[in-house]
Amino acid sequence: MKDRLFHLKDFIDKNGKVTLHELECAFPNVSSMTLRRDLGRLEEEGSIIRVSGGAISVDSVMRAKESDLSERINYNAQEKLEIADKAINLVEPKSCIFIDGGSTTTYFARALPDDNFYVLTNAMIVAETVLRKQKPTVSLLGGDLKKNNFITVGKSCLDFIDDVNIQTAIMTATGFIKDVGGFTCGNQSEAEVKRKVIQKADKVIMLLDSSKVNKKTPYTFANLSDIDCMVVDKNFSKELKNTIIDSGIEVY
Repeated sequence: MKDRLFHLKDFIDKNGKVTLHELECAFPNVSSMTLRRDLGRLEEEGSIIRVSGGAISVDSVMRAKESDLSERINYNAQEKLEIADKAINLVEPKSCIFIDGGSTTTYFARALPDDNFYVLTNAMIVAETVLRKQKPTVSLLGGDLKKNNFITVGKSCLDFIDDVNIQTAIMTATGFIKDVGGFTCGNQSEAEVKRKVIQKADKVIMLLDSSKVNKKTPYTFANLSDIDCMVVDKNFSKELKNTIIDSGIEVY
């Protein structure tokens, strides 16, 4: 049976998504009932996702998500590099910092000096990036892992934040609605984590590239009054930048 399961998983992984009929054709000596049982076992192992009439390979889903994440990181790369370079000058060595999940904050994590920072994050890619350095200490917040952006959310994540002291929070947003000064994201559980971090941090730095302005996503997690400063790119509207400064927020 182990050999059959191995070959079945291999077939599904290579094809990404298969129907039961395709499996019956690929494994003519195995009954439909046995194939269904095997799919159930593979699902219990976490190797596949059962769908109506067939199955999807978890490996193929993860590869697609990694590709999506890579695409987001490479979008507006120069602007994000500019923001990261400016933001690095706003954090104190040997301090405790939270780095939010996102493409812009990933650039910040790459630019972070190899010093004795204590880094908290709920983003796997940020944790991995900082761990490549020698001196920082990294804590990855526990919780439910979201497959679309590899961040942790949920009660365990919120409880962890309750128990730590954050000197500086490096945050980002999916969108910024300029008329109301609201920072938004696309998921409620993600918004809850962002709110909790902002509440706990002594200082909140928002990294925002110009493509996010007036990009509306469902959940507002913070307003201008909740942050201490913003770091933007050279394409950011000068008029909007001056409006934000007039509201008492430093903009770099």
